[in-house]
Amino acid sequence: MVSTLCYKVIDLSLHSLHDDAWSASMEDLLNHQAQEGWELVTSFQRVHEALQVGSTIAPVPGLVSTVLVFKRTDEL
Repeated sequence: MVSTLCYKVIDLSLHSLHDDAWSASMEDLLNHQAQEGWELVTSFQRVHEALQVGSTIAPVPGLVSTVLVFKRTDEL
């Protein structure tokens, strides 16, 4: 039997952090992924960047997201 390691990345906008239901939504998301066999490997925040006039790349103030990385081993 051959096993394949698969990864899934979910990029979540943080605009909902001010929402009272954010914690429950995050818990639901993590539980759903676990039920499908996905294991949370890591998470981090990233600042989005934009190309501005003059080809300058700059961070976009206030546009930050949380990235969740999951893995699962599939048996073939």
